[in-house]
Amino acid sequence: MAMQPGSVVILKSGGPLMTIEEFGEHKDAKCTWFQEKSLCREWFALVGLREAPTTVPRKEKAPAKP
Repeated sequence: MAMQPGSVVILKSGGPLMTIEEFGEHKDAKCTWFQEKSLCREWFALVGLREAPTTVPRKEKAPAKP
């Protein structure tokens, strides 16, 4: 699947999971991610990004029985 805004990506060299916000004019993408409690944003060259592997959603805890 091709990368698009909203895609979850990772740097080819490793690092945190990031979400693509938008694409730039110079074959780059503006990505966001959290570092501790801070929201980070930065532009990355598309050649340095790859789509993150899909993950299995967490199971929700069953409601407590009365």
